Amino acid sequence: MPSNRNGGAGCTIALLVVGGLFFGLPATMLLAAPAIAARIKFSGAPGLAPYLREWLWASIASPLLAVALVRLAFSAQGRLRSRSPVVTRWLGLLARAAIVLGVINIAVFVQLTDAGRTDQVITNGLPLFALAALLGIAALIAISAIDRRPKPVSVHEVHAATAEAKRALRRVRAENERVRRQAEEVHARLAKLRARDAGPAGRAAHSAGGRARDTRNDRRQSARPPLDFHALRTFHRESYLCADTAHVAYQSAQTSLRTMSHVVRRARIGTQIWLPTSRASRVARAEMRDAAAHLARSHGELRTQVDQGLGLVRNLNAHTADLKHEIRDNYGENGRAWFEALEQRITDARAERRASRFG
Repeated sequence: MPSNRNGGAGCTIALLVVGGLFFGLPATMLLAAPAIAARIKFSGAPGLAPYLREWLWASIASPLLAVALVRLAFSAQGRLRSRSPVVTRWLGLLARAAIVLGVINIAVFVQLTDAGRTDQVITNGLPLFALAALLGIAALIAISAIDRRPKPVSVHEVHAATAEAKRALRRVRAENERVRRQAEEVHARLAKLRARDAGPAGRAAHSAGGRARDTRNDRRQSARPPLDFHALRTFHRESYLCADTAHVAYQSAQTSLRTMSHVVRRARIGTQIWLPTSRASRVARAEMRDAAAHLARSHGELRTQVDQGLGLVRNLNAHTADLKHEIRDNYGENGRAWFEALEQRITDARAERRASRFG
């Protein structure tokens, strides 16, 4: 999200600038209609009287244009459009449109008054409306930037994030324990397989070369029951799925960590901005500081457990890979056929993920 918001802000600013360059002057003339009508009314110049009715009609359309421009400047993820009720949203739009109208009309009226112009204001009016257009664009950009600022976090939100961190911490710790037990079981089975192959006959066969090793594996396959082979295959799949499921859980926890980090940062900024002018504000600030510190501790514990869990997954994956090769080397033709089929499935799955990512 932060990256998407920044990109949306840059896009909005670019649209405002480009729109100002191509359509700013005609739009500014319409937006400045109330100031021009007021200038004509107060100047009393006979030459301007015929234009008063036209500018009064234009003054009716100027608020509608201002509301439309402010509406375009707001992002769908901003404060006003995403979090406010309908009534508050429209009141906010009207208030901000009034600000834009005020900036443009004050600038135009002051310039007309200082120049003491009594001729048609459209004549040679490019500098007049150019400055007002720039001020209007600046006001729209400022309104858009303020609307995109993150909403101040409340103590309730910090407590809710802390509760979520504790729940995630319990899940990650349980996942870590499950991965640790699975890795220990895989390691025990590997040790058992290797101890069974460590006899003098096994060493002599290993030194005899590739053909002797294949002959030894075929003899082992014939000497070992098929149930052992199928049990190891099932156990390998269980280990693989255990690591895969745990990795998904850790990725979800990392997403929660990023959200919690954002909440912690906003909470700390809030404690720095608040001015303790009363006892109630000082109490609220202390409560926010304590809540932010508690969330920061939970956030740190969760990050530690996630990092530890990712290390456990790497360890389990290494043991599972060793088990895969042991099955291949110790169960003859059946083991080699199983190994090749497994490798092909892994290759196909990677190709499918790559295709879905880029296609």
